[in-house]
Amino acid sequence: MAPLTSDQIRAAFLEFWKERGSQVIPSSSLIPHNDPTVLLTTAGMQQFVPYFLGQQAPPSPRMTSVQKCFRTVDIDEVGDPRHLTFFEMMGNFSVGEYFKAEVIPWAYELVTQKLAFPAERLWITVHETDDEAEAIWLLVGVPPGRIVRLGDEHNWWGPPGKTGPCGPDSEIYFQQDPGHGCGFPEDPPDCDCGRLEFWNLVFMQYFQDERGVRTPLPRKNVDTGIGLERTTALAQGTPSVYETDLFLPIMQAAAEIAGTRYGADPTTDFALRVLGDHGRGLTFLVADGVVPGTGGREYVLRRIMRRAIRYGRMLGITRPFLGGLVDTVGERMGEHYPVLRTDRARIRQIVDQEEELFTRTLRAGLTQIERLVAETRARGTSQVAGERVFDLYQTHGFPPELTEEVLHEQGLHFAWDEYRVALDQERRRAQAASAFAEAEPGGTNEFPEAAQTGFLAWTDTSARARVLGLRAEDERAVSQEHLQPGAPARLVLEASPFYPEGGGQVGDRGRIVTPSGVFEVQDTQFDGAGHVVHIGRVVEGAVQRGELAAAEVDLDRRARTMRHHTVTHLLHRALKDVLGEGTSQQGSLVAPDMARFDFNYPRALSREQLQAVASIINDRAMQDLPVHWEVMGIDAARKTGATMMFGEKYGEQVRVVSIGDYSKELCGGTHTHHAGELGLAVIAAESGIGSGKRRIVALAGQPALRFFQDRVGLLERVAERAGAPSVDEAPMRVDALVEELERARTELQRLKHQQAHESAATLAAGARQVGPVRVVAARVEQADDAGLKQLVDAVREDLGSGVVVLASVLGDKPRFVVGITRDLLVDGRLNAGAVLRDVARAAGGGGGGRPDFATGGGGDAARIPAALEQAFATISAAVGA
Repeated sequence: MAPLTSDQIRAAFLEFWKERGSQVIPSSSLIPHNDPTVLLTTAGMQQFVPYFLGQQAPPSPRMTSVQKCFRTVDIDEVGDPRHLTFFEMMGNFSVGEYFKAEVIPWAYELVTQKLAFPAERLWITVHETDDEAEAIWLLVGVPPGRIVRLGDEHNWWGPPGKTGPCGPDSEIYFQQDPGHGCGFPEDPPDCDCGRLEFWNLVFMQYFQDERGVRTPLPRKNVDTGIGLERTTALAQGTPSVYETDLFLPIMQAAAEIAGTRYGADPTTDFALRVLGDHGRGLTFLVADGVVPGTGGREYVLRRIMRRAIRYGRMLGITRPFLGGLVDTVGERMGEHYPVLRTDRARIRQIVDQEEELFTRTLRAGLTQIERLVAETRARGTSQVAGERVFDLYQTHGFPPELTEEVLHEQGLHFAWDEYRVALDQERRRAQAASAFAEAEPGGTNEFPEAAQTGFLAWTDTSARARVLGLRAEDERAVSQEHLQPGAPARLVLEASPFYPEGGGQVGDRGRIVTPSGVFEVQDTQFDGAGHVVHIGRVVEGAVQRGELAAAEVDLDRRARTMRHHTVTHLLHRALKDVLGEGTSQQGSLVAPDMARFDFNYPRALSREQLQAVASIINDRAMQDLPVHWEVMGIDAARKTGATMMFGEKYGEQVRVVSIGDYSKELCGGTHTHHAGELGLAVIAAESGIGSGKRRIVALAGQPALRFFQDRVGLLERVAERAGAPSVDEAPMRVDALVEELERARTELQRLKHQQAHESAATLAAGARQVGPVRVVAARVEQADDAGLKQLVDAVREDLGSGVVVLASVLGDKPRFVVGITRDLLVDGRLNAGAVLRDVARAAGGGGGGRPDFATGGGGDAARIPAALEQAFATISAAVGA
């Protein structure tokens, strides 16, 4: 019988647990939901933690899944036969339902019957105190000699923090043919018995308190994890996971591009395994909404992409190739993960853009590393300075881990602590340059006495509602019965028409009027506990808790904000039309006076592209397309083709905002009723905000009109200064002035060149003989370094053979230039850099340069005569005169 394929194993696992009452739960995103402490999803049970901790009710007490996972700790090791970044973790979970007596026999049945693993090749480990698990394994037929008891280090799980659920676990091992590496606990390091763990069954039966005391849980849970890649390797009898059908097609695609084959030699195999793993990892990361960047998970993606590109170059691949790997991954895994096929164009565009971006700098970066290697070896050391590695990252985008890998191949290393010091210094400089500081996000319930706020912002700009909570800003933990005028404070209503900051849109302003006072709202926030929090101060009388209030949003400010939110939706769609579907939103700010929109694209937009985008926006505005919104189920929203923010986890009900048939996005913000309310829209600025990311500032309504008025005024001033009779004729007049200026510059350069040659002849005539060498050392009047260099070249030309040392004063500091004709460099006695250093040092300055030309300066201008005399002394000593 043919070995099971990975697709068959995945399907068989899910079907087995489905037949036993488990609900199949789709894999969660690689971007963890609502957990900023976790970079990427690293375990199959990660999305089930809230159910095990009792924080949320599970959709079913019995669940099963195949979870996408990504681990970063071994990126530098990927390429050997053992390590992976992206993998799939199959698992089954019970929240208070079945336990050991059920799950152990089921696991044994699945392994021996569905996967057809020979029972005689299985080994079992259990916790040293778990008599119950051992007894059940014996009952299903595992011989006593194949069950091993181990301690906490190997067979105990949790708790995930200081306190929480925990319990023993039991691991299933498969004994491969002799010669395979051994992963069995307590076996010697060189053991090759081939026992490999592939399934872990965790039994959460205790709760551990802060003192470490464990008490039995009233409802016991089960969490198991079985790696698809490792299980497939065992089922197919391959030496490692890389020879399975999960990796071979990707590596073969890479080998075909490179004109080689897997198995050719160890170096080639290592590189192909890198491409096999990283090809899968980068495809799934981008599919889940990660884009290459400089921090967090974005940096992880960039790091593996750039590592893959480098190993591709080592295989001799000189053209873009990562997109081909993306296609192969989609073909191979798209059946189970349809997004790899439906979003293929977007994934390809992002990957192709990053590859194009890095390819431009790869050669320069490798050249810099070669210089680092040469310099380090010349110093007789094996350690490269960490700050040089940081400069390489800062200048060329070379990840330090990649630099470390290249250096390691050369037998060198660098000081990570020095790199981190340089990085911290750069961050401090960036923070000091920033005009703003980010506030810490909320999320705590400041108003436990108040019910959740009724949300009216989508439909109303005024409402009557009772005051439920008051807090003085300096005593936010203390509930107040009333607020006095002046002091900053926070107020919660039972229902509010104010829009709280979110989705990039700023919070509303306005006022809240009660029978006893007026509260001026300066900002609106959402506290994460269901409350719309109005931030401001009492400006009249006093505000009492329990009073009925009239809430009034600042209508003009809201309208201006709505225009800019609607324009971002039109901008997003227009960018996709002009740049491609792979272009997607990376962040935004919607305010009354502007909209800022960040998106992924590898280069600055051309004038034509910007004009095309602006034309589309204004065309849709002039069509006065209707803007409407609808709350619907998430699946229905997907079917409409609505644009969703990647990485976001949406609830079952979502709000879809449509602008005619042109734009459709999931959005919680406020918008105009018709696109025509934008009036005029303009792209005011476009700039880069990091590698592969761009930012557009757009204006709508009055801000756009003022922008054009300012530009027209600027044109009128330019026309007036240029002497043009009208704005229309200003470009021609400016062109004429530029031509005149170029002619004047050319004439000036001619005169300078002529003057230099006249001066050169005079200087050359006054050359002093120092031994066999003619030397010119003089002070001259020159306006800049370029003039000095030009004069040195002219004197060298007149001399034919000799040394030229010129001094001038630029600003109030001396400046020195030394030039030596090439015939005097042959025997190595004369060096312009050495002469310059002695000359500049004599004036209290410094400098250096090439053997034939050097510059320097600084020190005291009054010491120039002594410095020029030093030139004669240095040259005399060098030639032995």
